[in-house]
Amino acid sequence: MNEKAFTLAELLGVLVILSIISLIAITSVDRSIKQSRNNTCKTQEKNIIEGAKTYFIDYPNELPTTTSSSKNIYIINDLEDGGYIEDNLINPMTDEEYNSGSYVEVQLVKAGTNQYKYTLKYENEKGCTE
Repeated sequence: MNEKAFTLAELLGVLVILSIISLIAITSVDRSIKQSRNNTCKTQEKNIIEGAKTYFIDYPNELPTTTSSSKNIYIINDLEDGGYIEDNLINPMTDEEYNSGSYVEVQLVKAGTNQYKYTLKYENEKGCTE
């Protein structure tokens, strides 16, 4: 009998240990990727809203004037065409391009002030959270 060889039990033990280590590693990497995508998405949302704010610096007459008025809506494609945000932005959560159905909603918070609430809305309701 060859005493230099591994037994079946030893090989199975090594396989079990390697399986557990790989499972932990894969789970950790997957969680890290999802967190990174979420952070990228939130940053991109902030950039789109900042682009809308820059648009209103150039066109202040288009801002809502009363809190009871309908919310003003600015489609992402219009902000791209005006150069206020990058062209062909990709939503990192869906890996799809923002389309003409996605928009920035602007609402006056309090009458007589210059406080506005900017909200990014998605056509397919797939934002930064899954």
